[in-house]
Amino acid sequence: MGGERFLVLGAGMMGRAIAYDLVRTRGKDCISVLDNDDTAVKAIEDWLDVDAQVLNIRTGEALRNHLERSNAVIVALPYDLNVPVMVQAIESGCHFCDLGGNDPIVRTQLAMDDKAREMDVLCIPDCGLAPGMANVLAVHLITEFEMVDSLTIRVGGLPQNPKPPLNYQLFFSVGGLINEYVEECKTLRGGRISLVRPMTDIESLTFEGLGELEAFNTSGGTAWLPEILEDKVQTLDYKTIRYPGHCEAMREILENGFSYEGEFASGIDQRELLESLLARSLSGDDPDVVLVRVSAEGEVDGEARGTTLEIVDRYDAENDITAMMRTTSFPTSIIIQMAVDNKIRDRGVRTPEMCVPGKDFMDELAKRDIMVKRVVEKRTAPV
Repeated sequence: MGGERFLVLGAGMMGRAIAYDLVRTRGKDCISVLDNDDTAVKAIEDWLDVDAQVLNIRTGEALRNHLERSNAVIVALPYDLNVPVMVQAIESGCHFCDLGGNDPIVRTQLAMDDKAREMDVLCIPDCGLAPGMANVLAVHLITEFEMVDSLTIRVGGLPQNPKPPLNYQLFFSVGGLINEYVEECKTLRGGRISLVRPMTDIESLTFEGLGELEAFNTSGGTAWLPEILEDKVQTLDYKTIRYPGHCEAMREILENGFSYEGEFASGIDQRELLESLLARSLSGDDPDVVLVRVSAEGEVDGEARGTTLEIVDRYDAENDITAMMRTTSFPTSIIIQMAVDNKIRDRGVRTPEMCVPGKDFMDELAKRDIMVKRVVEKRTAPV
């Protein structure tokens, strides 16, 4: 493991946490961070004592020089930059990861598979929490089953001390949040891909120490699982976890106040206004908690069984790293290191659920105190 160089693009919250994890596991001398914000660059340089430089990532040739000196690049920037950076990474022979979050963009990236294989590199879009870590856990879980009836994924980032009326706090971009709440959700029904409306099918669930919560359909979380598992899993869905009442309150705002696109008569863009209002009302610095629950039901050794993998991860006060940063950035750091170390031997373009070895991945999470709890229940088969 000598001589590798890792390039982190973005010195915001997620980029900082990726760099932090790489420093802990690889040492500071093999990491460089680029961002166009000189304040963010100075902050990460002071915090981690790493090479950090100001660079406008959108100016191609300057970035290419850095890529050609690196073994791997991790993109923690707005997703519109994922494709142009990946193109340059492939041409530079540099492994690639990003935080994904946009299906059409990931589809464009998957179409570059032949070129990436030709250049002997591995590109893994859609890393992070969900899609990302939760999807890797889901694929790992169902390998234990001979037949899978249902696979459910429940994920949420919450403030530990919620404030009404929405009982929520922004932990990632407000634009991404709105997308989850307004775009159709890919599921499996009867083994076939089906689209369902977001913010529907509210269910109650509990986590120890947090009491009763709610979960409802949101877009994006299943990522490429429906395509991979079609005809192999009968039912698959993804829901976001929130405090009770959040879904109804947000749905009221979205359905009665805004149409997400177009302008008011005054010429004000509805989407921009909504994002501005939510960013202001949902801002805060309350310590957070991230919840993940992946459950499968099916047949093992001829018996009906249900198995659940669960994570409860909290804000790291000692290092001032949020739970959302830990559960988004640390998995991404793990995955890019697996690529560089040939623990993932694939080449081309693969999403995490297509290539990341689940057991090794969970072992690495445990080294970072992200603990996966496993619960197995024998079920009574229907008569």
